[in-house]
Amino acid sequence: MVALFVVLTFLFFILIDLLVLKAQGKEHPAFAVKVFDKRFFFPAEAILSTGHLWLQRAQNGLYKLGIDEFILKALGKLHLVPLKNEGDSVSKGEPILQAVFGNRTITFRAPVDGSIRFLNKNINQKPVDDPYGDDWALLIEPKTDLSMSSAFLKKGNDAIKWLHDEFNRFRDFVSAKVGQPELAGVTLQDGGNIVEGVLRSFDDNTIKEFEEQFL
Repeated sequence: MVALFVVLTFLFFILIDLLVLKAQGKEHPAFAVKVFDKRFFFPAEAILSTGHLWLQRAQNGLYKLGIDEFILKALGKLHLVPLKNEGDSVSKGEPILQAVFGNRTITFRAPVDGSIRFLNKNINQKPVDDPYGDDWALLIEPKTDLSMSSAFLKKGNDAIKWLHDEFNRFRDFVSAKVGQPELAGVTLQDGGNIVEGVLRSFDDNTIKEFEEQFL
């Protein structure tokens, strides 16, 4: 009985808090929607491809490969499925990795020519939480030197600037699709902020367009 009274009292104060915040036009932190904005982190020692995959030197000429934070924010909860096996060769532009979100997928293409040396078994069916840390997808041995930046591979401030530009391009992409009233409240908050996982709100054709334009 005492426990029930404590629970009811706790719920009562939460309700009061919610009503006060609503009257002030604010949102309770427990129910706040995550916003996808242009604040991005990218490791200084990593290399970013214009297909939203990153590479980072591991050892013995091998590089870790994974998805960037932009993709995680655009799709929301997802897990990764390598499309190559250990020992396979891969050519630049060839499908190398899929992101699975719900019952849909998008496909990433290899940023470089190389050989797949190791698949990260720890990510099997595991949602990506740490895209630049433990949740990398595979180890690749590139055929060419990756020490220099190029139009397709970016490092440091160039990588951050490119991610900011991609965010602006993505915001325009989403805004152009939100002509449907039923999607406006799902994808955009007051002030035009994009909600994380926004692509889940769109149909398969829009997902395909995103893949063609951004990957």
